[in-house]
Amino acid sequence: MDEARLRMVLGSALAGEPPIRPVGGNVLRAGIRRRRRRRVLGAAGGATVATLIAVAIPGVIRPLGAPPDSQQSAGYFTVYVRSVGAGTVTPISAGASTPGQPITVGQGTGGIGVTPDGRTIYVADYGGMVTPVTTATNTPGKPIKVGKVPEAIAVTPDGKTAYVANVFSGTVTPIRTATDTPGRPIRVGPDPQRIAITPDGKTAYVTNGGSDTVTPIRTATNTALPPIHVGHSPGAIVITPDGKTAYVVSDHTVIPITTATNTPGKPINAGGDPRQLAITPDGKTVYVLGCAPGLLPCSGTVTPITTATNIPGEPIKVGRSPLAMAVTPNGKTAYVANLGSNTVTPITTATNTPAKPINVGRGPFAIAITPDGKTAYVVSKTSNTVTPITTATNIPGEPIRVGSKPWSMVITP
Repeated sequence: MDEARLRMVLGSALAGEPPIRPVGGNVLRAGIRRRRRRRVLGAAGGATVATLIAVAIPGVIRPLGAPPDSQQSAGYFTVYVRSVGAGTVTPISAGASTPGQPITVGQGTGGIGVTPDGRTIYVADYGGMVTPVTTATNTPGKPIKVGKVPEAIAVTPDGKTAYVANVFSGTVTPIRTATDTPGRPIRVGPDPQRIAITPDGKTAYVTNGGSDTVTPIRTATNTALPPIHVGHSPGAIVITPDGKTAYVVSDHTVIPITTATNTPGKPINAGGDPRQLAITPDGKTVYVLGCAPGLLPCSGTVTPITTATNIPGEPIKVGRSPLAMAVTPNGKTAYVANLGSNTVTPITTATNTPAKPINVGRGPFAIAITPDGKTAYVVSKTSNTVTPITTATNIPGEPIRVGSKPWSMVITP
């Protein structure tokens, strides 16, 4: 696709999004510069526009923040919804039909994370700050200074450290959660996009969209290990529950990385244009959310990959331009938010068959499931709502109105 077309499509995607237009524009320019360099060097052309948009925008909505499977719900939880247009986080208590008082945080589309005990959420803003919020009182603490354009946030399983990927700084900032103080920035590759931490908490893996690499970080010392070379513009990443394999979306494939040796395996062709990843709690299947080839809005697909063999199954058809996916704690259902269809598609994982789409608000942008697995919450960016879906019946509840341009969320236990 030519550069004019790239600019037109990404510009359309960013229309009406003043908090992220600088980020999107800079990422677009960087992508075009890389395309030109690759063309001069005789390398393959740049990623498709859908991949570019997935790196530039949806990267900030991960992780969605479900607590570890080992934690059991006590029947109480709170959904925290980040609204980038309002500069707020809105709490929604379990079963509530009305939201709580919005909590003021910084502007922009930075990441949001939650500690495993649910006591603190961390919210990044475009200005290079991370605001801790004490969930017992829903009060924000003093903002913590990190790098430029903080995007992804991941917290170690022991809850002691939050790692923040700073896109324009090419660094990761570790935050000591006991004192909410930042440590020395860790140098990784250009455009760090996502972070995933192994279940034992010993290694954090950072995907670097600008260097086609994944950087492992040894959490005991906060030192970066040699980068792992993968395909073009790596984005989404998940790690199996046993910690043995990391799966990374890269170019038009999914790359498995053996964590014991930090070596990449043979690329897996997941069909179309992969964007996001989700893994079942038993670790047997990785689901790859993507788009069938064609013009936007794309026809969405979900491709199951059997982790024992790394062989992909037949793509499952979902709605148009799918953007987010989550799997229930019991592993029985995967839910896909279809931005272009204003629907959510449930997939029965035992047979990999889609059920009837569920109508939600306009522009479904993120999805998360409660620790007890009874409710899926769907953020709809255009209608400024959150829709609860009862997973036993796949019936949506009344939309809950939140702040302008809700973007992401986490759920506490």
